[in-house]
Amino acid sequence: MRKTYSLTPDKMIDITRPLSEDTPFWPGDEQFSRKLITVAEGFVTSGLKMSSHSGTHMDAPAHLAHCETTVDSIPLTKLILNATVVDCSSRKVIDEDVLLGLSLQGKALLLKTASSDSNQTDIFVNYASLTVTAAEAAREMGIALLGIDSVSVDPPESSNVHRTLLEASIPIVENLWLNEIDPGEYLLICLPLRIESGDGSPVRALLQPL
Repeated sequence: MRKTYSLTPDKMIDITRPLSEDTPFWPGDEQFSRKLITVAEGFVTSGLKMSSHSGTHMDAPAHLAHCETTVDSIPLTKLILNATVVDCSSRKVIDEDVLLGLSLQGKALLLKTASSDSNQTDIFVNYASLTVTAAEAAREMGIALLGIDSVSVDPPESSNVHRTLLEASIPIVENLWLNEIDPGEYLLICLPLRIESGDGSPVRALLQPL
């Protein structure tokens, strides 16, 4: 049976970080910029320059070169779905024990860390991330998507969590804004741009309490 959702816009919470010239970008990646290019007869047009992984963004499986599922081919059932938010704000290393007792089959798993409450300048070094065993456990529990409010699901020296999830066709969303979100059950709407053959995309992500 197809799931149906009751959407209540005035109850939705935007968990997307704004994109601006101040948006942190991964070292070596493209910095977001916006240039006013046309003002005519009262209309404004801007030119945008950024990485496909700018701000709050989705990594499609095709973020790994050998995976085929691109951002435009991710099914809507992985973009509009029930989500469980877990508070991991006391941890820098998120291990599988945070998943104990959870029912995650077909859901998004969203991890709230101290990153949402941080303006530190070394955010690409000192941030919360998952262990491979946690990623493996989440995969075996049947998650459809994994999100986190830090800059990466992996620690700086590794890419193994990305590989564990993306090779199982589980999209990853990074740089969420979960500062005002309590742990619990929600409806997640997380829509990337429909970039043809894209490896990833900025998203607009919304939560509605269930």
